[in-house]
Amino acid sequence: MKSGGKKTRIVLYSASIILVLFYIIVMWWGITPKVGIEYKMYYITHELSDWPGYGRLSYKLGTKEICTSYKDRNGSPYTWDVCARKGQGWNREQYDGSVSNASESYIYYLPEKNADNVTYTIEVKNVTGAVKVYADDKQIGEFEKDGTYSFKAGNAVSDKLFTIKFETERGSSFTLWSTCLE
Repeated sequence: MKSGGKKTRIVLYSASIILVLFYIIVMWWGITPKVGIEYKMYYITHELSDWPGYGRLSYKLGTKEICTSYKDRNGSPYTWDVCARKGQGWNREQYDGSVSNASESYIYYLPEKNADNVTYTIEVKNVTGAVKVYADDKQIGEFEKDGTYSFKAGNAVSDKLFTIKFETERGSSFTLWSTCLE
């Protein structure tokens, strides 16, 4: 009788150890998933406000993108390249451009190739205050009124995230119509 109880305990302890190890492995996979950068930035870190799709953060330098949603108010798709790389700080409704709704608004690029001394060009509307523009945390310029602006943005490195940040004064906003990194 004692021998049967001892075997049962050994089996139960062994099963418990296996379950604990399995739990630890599953937790590790949950903490460090092997997913694309788009998935990670949208679902895990919540840095992206739009789901660009797999591989859609990849950017061919010189491509002008319009900062609207994929479809117009009637549900018809737009024929231009849509900027689906917006981070936090933009209104959800984007039919007439992307309107900033926070003191910081972000755009992310994943350049396909290296480039020295890239220029960041934007077209903005409805500007209600001063806006500072940063490329990878370095201020590259500022604007205070509607128009098209170009800024020297430093170097772009292939497959390395290139972040553009717009910083607005308290209570001010702007509408980003187009964006191009070249």
